[in-house]
Order: sequence, then structure tokens, then C-alpha cells
Amino acid sequence: MPVLFFILLSVFLGAAAQVLFKVGVQHLDGVVFDLQGFIRLGLSPFILTGLVSFAASFILWLKVLAEVPLSYAYPMVSLGYVLVFLVSWLFLGESLPPLRILGLVLIIAGILAIARS
Repeated sequence: MPVLFFILLSVFLGAAAQVLFKVGVQHLDGVVFDLQGFIRLGLSPFILTGLVSFAASFILWLKVLAEVPLSYAYPMVSLGYVLVFLVSWLFLGESLPPLRILGLVLIIAGILAIARS
């Protein structure tokens, strides 16, 4: 499989993990960062699924780093910002202000420029 597939899958899994973490802490109705709070976090199905997604993303990322230059691969991680923003807007009801849209357009333009190099 082409390495771009593994880059995109790693980025997708990392972004999914962030959204799952957000949903997980929202479902806990406030988290206190003490021992009991960490236990509650560790028992949350959203948090656990997010951790698995994050671990899978990490393993795939190591494969990517073994195959391509870091200067090519790492900027692709910026696509995660775009994915998280869009999922947050579509499914979590977060705002879509014009300045953020402009920022996302610039990120996408940068990713396309790097991908073509």
C-alpha cells in the first residue's frame, strides 16, 4: 500500500481519538483530576476507544517515519486540525467563525503544496 494511505489513516485515527476524548469528558459531566477522576476517565468507553485509536495512530506513524522523510510526513499531521474542526462542527455543534475557516483553507493549501513536492 502507498505510504500516503498510512499517513492519512494515522492522521484520521489521531483526529478520531481527539473527538472521542472530547465526547468522553463531556459524558462525565465534569472531571476532577484526582485518583477517582482518573478511574472514571479510564472506565469511559469513549476515552478507552480514543486511547485505542491514538495507539493505532502512533503505530502507523512509526511505519510512516520508517519510510518517508519527516519533512514530508509531519506537515500532513496538520490535516488532523481540519478533520477535528469539521467533525466538531458537524457532530458536536461547535462554531464555524470566518477566521477559522480562513485558517483551515490556508492549512489545506499548505498540505496540498507539500503533498505535490
